[in-house]
Amino acid sequence: MLEEQVYVGGRFGLNGYRSALVATTASRFVSDITCTSHGKAVNAKDVMSVMTLCAPSGTVIRITAIGPDEAQAARALVSVLSADDTV
Repeated sequence: MLEEQVYVGGRFGLNGYRSALVATTASRFVSDITCTSHGKAVNAKDVMSVMTLCAPSGTVIRITAIGPDEAQAARALVSVLSADDTV
């Protein structure tokens, strides 16, 4: 099990576009991946679940990955969540 904490980047925080990027990125990995914010844990591979976190910019999200590619999965999600806005 690997846990990472990341601050949500960008002006718009965890909006629909970034939630879709999180779910798409997480789906590339075999590991079970969970994102947690304000005590609410969701499956990172489910875009609708990720959107329910409603995390504005600067919010801390904890990423938990369990599986054979957990390090790569956590690193990829940290990159997506912390990035500046791309649109």
